[in-house]
Amino acid sequence: MPRPLTLVIVAALAVVPSIARANGDGSPAGPPTVFERFVLSACSPCVRESYPIATLPVAAVALPGGPRPNAAGGRPGEIAVDVLRAHQPGRPDWKSLALRVTLSVSTGTAGDLFRLGTGLLDATEVRALAQAVREMSRLATPPSTPGVDTVDADFHGGTLRIGVLQIRGEAVAYVQTGDLPILLQRAVWEVPTTLYLPVPDLAGIATALDQAAARIDQARAN
Repeated sequence: MPRPLTLVIVAALAVVPSIARANGDGSPAGPPTVFERFVLSACSPCVRESYPIATLPVAAVALPGGPRPNAAGGRPGEIAVDVLRAHQPGRPDWKSLALRVTLSVSTGTAGDLFRLGTGLLDATEVRALAQAVREMSRLATPPSTPGVDTVDADFHGGTLRIGVLQIRGEAVAYVQTGDLPILLQRAVWEVPTTLYLPVPDLAGIATALDQAAARIDQARAN
């Protein structure tokens, strides 16, 4: 049976209190993650902590299919993975956790890096993301359906998107950050906050995500 080409995971919003819209329909408003809404509206005074997990170097890789307008490929960089925890002093049960992924690219000057973007994903989705990334690392083979020019398989949630893009049988992985409704309306190469990487490098990202999930479990227990 063919593997689905798009992996979509919906956040579970019941972990911490969410903000209802003014009309009372109970839909989340404001920032896209539970973590951000918790920090802004449900945690005061608030203690915010970060736990570094991994910093992964990214080799320069060209976008397949030839030059593309607005494509920012071909630049080396790095991906930093951290776990965030916010809690209210004196209330150990009143807390929220998230994954943070920071993309940086080389400026070409003495190894300096420029921060391309930062994406957040709620803690409840991190293990699903790790599994999805592991599955996408096996999508580097050309599609079996004749005549397919472009295939885009992705996981998206919060302000983070990770995927594999195939153009005429050539594949490249990518990580994007930003407003998902805008990201999903554009071609991958039209999004400036995109870092491209070889598809095999997704295995290293999956390992870092597994480590982040384990750290989240520890932070939940504290």
